[in-house]
Amino acid sequence: MLAPKPREQRRFQLVLIKPSHYDADGYVIQWARSSIPSNSLASVYALAMDAAERDALGIDIDIDISAMDETNTRVRINDIVAQFRAHDNFGMVGLVGVQSNQFPRALDIARALRAAGIAVSIGGFHVSGCIAMLDEMPPALPAALGMGCSLFAGEAEEGRLDTVLRDAAAGGLKPIYDYMAELPGLEATPTPFLPPHNLRRTANHYASFDAGRGCPYQCSFCTIINVQGRKSRRRTPDDIEQLLRRHIRYGFHWFFVTDDNFARNKDWEP
Repeated sequence: MLAPKPREQRRFQLVLIKPSHYDADGYVIQWARSSIPSNSLASVYALAMDAAERDALGIDIDIDISAMDETNTRVRINDIVAQFRAHDNFGMVGLVGVQSNQFPRALDIARALRAAGIAVSIGGFHVSGCIAMLDEMPPALPAALGMGCSLFAGEAEEGRLDTVLRDAAAGGLKPIYDYMAELPGLEATPTPFLPPHNLRRTANHYASFDAGRGCPYQCSFCTIINVQGRKSRRRTPDDIEQLLRRHIRYGFHWFFVTDDNFARNKDWEP
């Protein structure tokens, strides 16, 4: 009896982009080396790598992941389009950690990709903050929806990125993923990481991680609590140790650390 023919592996393309922003003359601001890496990009990349290792899209689908920070890397739309065409547009582009001043640039990147039929999801502080704080969306968000982009509000841990990837693989990204009311725990979740070639594009080869998110206070000048909540959440010392050891294996010893309120982090000393 002949053995069944093995199914051919499909390759889901996941391209993660942290957009830059325009200067007063309309040029994209970019450096040969940026000052610090994007923690949002590192966080989502680590979650995507974890999803790939767990075969989140099924054992017959591999996930090819690439990341670029436009503050130190040119985003070559034609190359991305060619990459997706080689795989029948099976995949998605995630515009990650998009802040308000970066949203116009994110729309321009998304517009070109959508014209080529590539699925695009936009997340970050601007999307999350607008959905959390405003009664009506500002015009740029409906513009993104109008061109067929998906908007992601909130944080991507606890399987939320898996959901987006599965929807994209099925060709059915939802217009909006709203997780603003659900704050994920950070303990034992994949810790931020970017490949060495990404980190070498930062000054002094910095890596980054967020030790904690959220803050219980209600300072009038702060928007953090509207996006990452008033509940302090933190990574464990064991998580940070593993993160440090992983980076040190690749020769990276300097870190930019973020925390919404490090003084309130119960594990600040260890």
